[in-house]
Amino acid sequence: MAEVRLINNLKGILYYIDTPLMDFEIKNRELVKAEDLSQGKLYPWELAKLGVSYGSFNQFFQRRTMREGCMFYREHLKALGMDKMDFDLYIRKNNGNNHLDNYWVMFEDGGAKCFGDL
Repeated sequence: MAEVRLINNLKGILYYIDTPLMDFEIKNRELVKAEDLSQGKLYPWELAKLGVSYGSFNQFFQRRTMREGCMFYREHLKALGMDKMDFDLYIRKNNGNNHLDNYWVMFEDGGAKCFGDL
């Protein structure tokens, strides 16, 4: 059975390197806050083309995670201290970064505080 990957509750500031782009909050699978901090500059594809919505945030973060069934998937989760996929926790543990681009998320209660910390 395929894993459901929907953001339930997540709050942070989306960055591109050291440029803050969006202060956002998702509560109970609903985007309740989306404050543009960069006048729409440097947005990732999903937010730039699909608009700022819960769905576009969810697509953005889905693209940033290892897919179920990939080689070393279970080992990857174990390395993050997880027994199974918890989408919100996964995003928090890697600061929303996929190491293939320069987008990341700063969380007020832990994790990286600048791009160099990733």
